[in-house]
Amino acid sequence: MRISSISLACLALAGLLAGCATVAPYQRGYLSRPSMDFSSEDGETSFRAHVHDSREGATGGHGSTGGGCGCN
Repeated sequence: MRISSISLACLALAGLLAGCATVAPYQRGYLSRPSMDFSSEDGETSFRAHVHDSREGATGGHGSTGGGCGCN
């Protein structure tokens, strides 16, 4: 049992360390661009939900209202 817990801890540590990355100063400008921010796509998500609701003729799960005709 002790070997299993040690191997699990090592696996968890390896998983955490795999997500770490060193970013050079010249790369930080690229990473801070507005296009790298996922919250800037909120309008696109809303539009896709509206199109999906209109095509499927059903609404739900997206927080929007309307019928299959596309009207609200």
